Amino acid sequence: MNAPVDPKGLNAVQPSRRDVVVASTIVGGALLVGCSPADLMSAGSKVEVGAFGPFIKIAPDGVVTVISKHIEFGQGNHAGLAAIVAEELDADWSKVKVEQAPANAKLYANGNMGAQLTGGSSAISNSWDQLRKAGAGARAMFVQAAANRWNVPVGEITLKDSVLAHSSGKTATFGELLNDAAKVNPPTDPKLKDPKAFTLIGSDRVRRKDSQAKSDGTAR
Repeated sequence: MNAPVDPKGLNAVQPSRRDVVVASTIVGGALLVGCSPADLMSAGSKVEVGAFGPFIKIAPDGVVTVISKHIEFGQGNHAGLAAIVAEELDADWSKVKVEQAPANAKLYANGNMGAQLTGGSSAISNSWDQLRKAGAGARAMFVQAAANRWNVPVGEITLKDSVLAHSSGKTATFGELLNDAAKVNPPTDPKLKDPKAFTLIGSDRVRRKDSQAKSDGTAR
């Protein structure tokens, strides 16, 4: 049987400011996004923002990565947030994945709460406009790149499932136009889709992308 602990033998350690902040955050019902409690005070660290902004990365193979500022812990918001970007970007849903945002409150703060955290069922509501504009902006950059390459008006370019096309028969994928699109100045106020034109949001095509990894043990 273990002997009783002598209180005098314990080091009396006063809680640090970090401990107080972390504890108050957790008690308040919020979960940190993209970092452990020990990383909380690193919010504001440097983040390399690519050509398509802090919420979208596109690889040479055409895979679109949506950077989520909200943590996924069972509520399914990663799929929902990715769908918002993919809808406006007209990306191939099968080539869209999600990556957790790093700790940087300046870029990834919860707009409803003023800090980088997830809680209060706010993930979709406070990211809706932000991610729609991010997706629409990236779409406009690819369309402009295609128009420049083919020397045709922007209005004649169509985009579906990550493939841009022109009535002349010319086509190009995101990967093929990536370098050109990255050089286009992003629009400050990109045109958003009419919700009546949505083909992904609200459909049964939007399935969770984390289920497989969480089921087979590869999730980190």
